[in-house]
Amino acid sequence: MDLNAPVSKIMTTNVKAAGPDDATTVLDELFRQHRIHHVPIVDEDGKLVGIVSKSDFLYLLRAFGVHESDRFREAAKLRAFKVREIMVEQVETIRAEEPIRKAVALFSENRFRCLPVVDEQGLLTGIITTHDIVRMVNVQE
Repeated sequence: MDLNAPVSKIMTTNVKAAGPDDATTVLDELFRQHRIHHVPIVDEDGKLVGIVSKSDFLYLLRAFGVHESDRFREAAKLRAFKVREIMVEQVETIRAEEPIRKAVALFSENRFRCLPVVDEQGLLTGIITTHDIVRMVNVQE
């Protein structure tokens, strides 16, 4: 396992993202269809402006007191909220050329589970998760 290899070697580049003015129904669809745990939030230029974790999203759903049998009512409530209302704006990021070692340190120090990968202009180019690190370790064994 080469922790000095660049993050680009193991990051996901086909990132599912949402916009800050999207209804939270977009998040619901992304979490359900793609079985992901983090959705980066980008502006119309592709610049990272926030992130929503599945935990944050589920916290919003719990506030509704919704039952699984009432998806219609849940969907109506989700349309009333914008992504910007639940996204975290202060997001730790990493660059694709930085070593995996740095990502591991950031995960360890901050208890993050993902780091959006951005270029020098702040444009989203990928995402690295703790799952990517675990997969890398398992492949090496």
